Amino acid sequence: MRLRFLLLLIPLGISACGDDPLASFIGGGSSKALSEITVTSDRVVLRGPTGFCVDPKSSQHGPSQAFVVFGNCAAISGNDEQPQPFVNAIATASVLPSRQNSPAIGESEVALAEFFASTSGKAVLSADGNADSVEILDSFSRNGAFFVHARDKSAPVLPGTTNTYWRGYFDVKNSVVALSVLGLKNAPVGSADGLQTLYDFGNALMEGQASRTKGAATQASGDVAKTGLLRRLFG
Repeated sequence: MRLRFLLLLIPLGISACGDDPLASFIGGGSSKALSEITVTSDRVVLRGPTGFCVDPKSSQHGPSQAFVVFGNCAAISGNDEQPQPFVNAIATASVLPSRQNSPAIGESEVALAEFFASTSGKAVLSADGNADSVEILDSFSRNGAFFVHARDKSAPVLPGTTNTYWRGYFDVKNSVVALSVLGLKNAPVGSADGLQTLYDFGNALMEGQASRTKGAATQASGDVAKTGLLRRLFG
């Protein structure tokens, strides 16, 4: 499938260096599936909550960037005895390195909210770059992370998914991680279940990993843009 995940603008043709922990699973039919994977030179551990495992056919990673898709463990492994999530959804995780001395996500709630409300922010959330197709349903900050609920009327973010999704941004070690939860067309996920699933992914992500809380001092939206926070998040 063609993965069009524009928010972090991560190239999908990432070529991994060294041993690829996904290699033995590509081709499907394995009796097991990975519930976690360590990516990039920053050693960020991406974990799925119960029932979610790495989809090796849709995931790519290298020393500086990663894009990992999580789906139903039983479906990915071809083994019905593997655990399954309580919602029919796909989750994605995108990883990019943070810029030195850039403000932390938790210190930039106002700037991020203003960005997503702007034409530029909506265009970035659109699968085809059309700001008019995007509606921001909600956005807020919680425990150092920033969350966005969006509807993209232009096209689904991933084939076979609904056009409404939850997305969260996290500072992890020296990286920025964006997690998204998307429902399936044949089994849409309600807003509450989607957000709870994103919280579950966030908790799994942050478990045992340091969050970067010390950066530049809290700044206004214009100052944040100048220091590079928006550039490192949005391209």
